[in-house]
Amino acid sequence: MKPLAEYKEEIHSCSKCGLCQSVCPVYKITGNDCTVSRGQFIMLKGLIKGDLKMSPKINRYLDLCLKCDACSKFCPSAIDVVDIIASAKAEYFKTSKFEKLISFIQKTFIFGFGIKLCGIFSKKIKSKKFDRKVIYFGGCSGKIKGNKAVVKILNSCGVEVITPNFECCGIPFYVRGDKMSYENYKKSFEKILQKYDIKEVVTTCASCEKTLKGYKIEGLEIKNIFEYIREKELKPALKKKFKVTFHKPCNIDNFKDIEWILKHTGNLEYIEMSNFDKCCGLNGVTKISEYKIMSEIFKSKHNDIVNSGAKIVLTSCLGCEAALGLFSFGKYKVMDFAEFLSRHAKFR
Repeated sequence: MKPLAEYKEEIHSCSKCGLCQSVCPVYKITGNDCTVSRGQFIMLKGLIKGDLKMSPKINRYLDLCLKCDACSKFCPSAIDVVDIIASAKAEYFKTSKFEKLISFIQKTFIFGFGIKLCGIFSKKIKSKKFDRKVIYFGGCSGKIKGNKAVVKILNSCGVEVITPNFECCGIPFYVRGDKMSYENYKKSFEKILQKYDIKEVVTTCASCEKTLKGYKIEGLEIKNIFEYIREKELKPALKKKFKVTFHKPCNIDNFKDIEWILKHTGNLEYIEMSNFDKCCGLNGVTKISEYKIMSEIFKSKHNDIVNSGAKIVLTSCLGCEAALGLFSFGKYKVMDFAEFLSRHAKFR
């Protein structure tokens, strides 16, 4: 994470065209330019020049960003908005006792004790041996669910799975601006990797995948589990018929592989819901003070799922799975796609 001042050129390259307004979920609700990257860049430019000082009000606008990356993907200048906002958040984090308290609670009780408690009954199995070996980065998801789905699927692909005891990837702390905690998780990841002479790491979570790729460790290849299924052209067959829809996490890059699997799985009726690739609002779950804004995002996603007619929503991000499940109101069941295939499919 670079200091905010080192993003001066990127911020300056924003042409203020306003195209980000058309894709920002929060701006569509508020109509406030301070909630979209164009307006936030104006504020950050003022901070760098010294015309403005970081304040709770500016931090509030930065915090409203869902980190969905929609504006970056739509930006003519290809500015990495999430990295810049995370850097600005880091400036505020240095002096904010409240932000440090929240980060401590996250690290100790949610991603520490809470995850371990949830994982007491996780299903862990031993992989079959093959010439090709990969390391499974389970992160929080692996601690909660175990490695059964990953081992079963990759063994079907002729791949042996090594399952070290990894910690969180650090993304919750990166977006909060807690640079030290993020770097510590990265160092923990690198330390574990040093024990193995394996250059492939597989994950099932889109957010973890993007974060690990962001580490930029030379010679290391980070892949999503669905890339292996597509690579081997395995065509799963479900034991009974299911009608499903799919929520595409913001951070996933290989949706074509997922779409191929959805279309080539026997006994599976896939219905593409409206706005399947729009943010679920996960980062809004913790913004209790902004619930009026965030509830509009949750409601819109909920309605899209219900209108699809599917009773099962598949996704590939632990955060998305949690957020969608929290606001399902019993109308549908949310499942991780890899877990769903492991539980209900045979691989041909």
